[in-house]
Amino acid sequence: MYQLKVFLLFLLLFSNTHASDKITLHDFRFWTSPERTRIVIDVEEDIQYTVTSKGNRIDLNIHNAKFLRKTYDKLFYQDMRIKRTKLKRKLKEMHLLFTIRKSYHLKSYMLKPNSKYTHHRLVLDIYDKSKPIKKIIKKPIKRVIKKPTIPSTPPVIPNTPSVIPSATEGSRQTKKIILIDAGHGGEDPGAIGYYHSKEKKITLSIAKKLLKKLNKTRNFKALLTRHGDYYVGLTKRIRIAQANNASLFISIHADSVKRRSAKGASVYTLSERGGSTKFAKRLERSQNTADQFGGIEEVLKGDKYLKKILWNFSRRDRDIQSQKLGKHILQQMRKIGPLHKKTPQKAGFVVLKTPAIPSVLVETAFISNPQEEKRLVNKKEQDKIADALYHAILNYYK
Repeated sequence: MYQLKVFLLFLLLFSNTHASDKITLHDFRFWTSPERTRIVIDVEEDIQYTVTSKGNRIDLNIHNAKFLRKTYDKLFYQDMRIKRTKLKRKLKEMHLLFTIRKSYHLKSYMLKPNSKYTHHRLVLDIYDKSKPIKKIIKKPIKRVIKKPTIPSTPPVIPNTPSVIPSATEGSRQTKKIILIDAGHGGEDPGAIGYYHSKEKKITLSIAKKLLKKLNKTRNFKALLTRHGDYYVGLTKRIRIAQANNASLFISIHADSVKRRSAKGASVYTLSERGGSTKFAKRLERSQNTADQFGGIEEVLKGDKYLKKILWNFSRRDRDIQSQKLGKHILQQMRKIGPLHKKTPQKAGFVVLKTPAIPSVLVETAFISNPQEEKRLVNKKEQDKIADALYHAILNYYK
């Protein structure tokens, strides 16, 4: 009898130890964008998995895994691409079966932990097969810029550039295309406020309000880089601006620092040499690493399209026009709140490297400041910010 008890105790201890050895799936997140559906699973480093696809079904097989109860319900997600999700167990194998509504193109990869995500991330990207990964913009890039032959030495840029339409040239076009970029999105929440507000939601809300105001004006057509809570790569935002022949590019953000008392709006224009101050350099590093949080994207360094046209920037005129727009924005922003910097600052933001397009990045306020965070989440205050940007654009073109 004693031996039987010892044996049963051994079995119990062995089974508990065995169960604790299972890999934990800590969280699930799904993001739907016009180009893809992204599935993100927070996992442990030593995860063993395979991804297979056949017909309209994707089978994600994870070896010896377990769910957390609080994340289980998040698994059963449906959207324009995922029709249903099933969970199937077979011995030590866990199968997540995704039934897809239409033809698709699948991509899977792992992302390492970073300052915002403490776990490794297993990512599945499901693209529409009719929309290849590199052709997700309405207008293909080839229609905008022909492949140039790069000379051994860059051409001399004349003092009076003709690439960028200036304010005095407004009458030549029927409508000015204003590209509004809502910072961050999807897996990249941006800065998190004292009361846990997310920068990505605030920027999108302000961007949509500005969009409506501009599209009610006869001389403007406004477009967004993103319409919902999903991530758009930094260089892809540049491509969208180029593909739509944008006249202006405005990227909307909310700043964050450790010092909670920091407050006020600021505007940044492009510096090819990087940030002009320590503060600008810190912000530059923060913004330019967004692709690490949002997922694998094409980066500027390896983008052949951008390499071929960077030499042909009308840098001087673009910078002058960007500074001009920045000053108009600050003039309007000081009417509704404090300014952190009274003049446009310079930083090497990737998202501002829009060839021949006046571009600014607007830090609307400090989300890390509890008082300013309350302003940023308030719909009326968001409307004031959008109105300030709207009038700045009007004044720029006067």
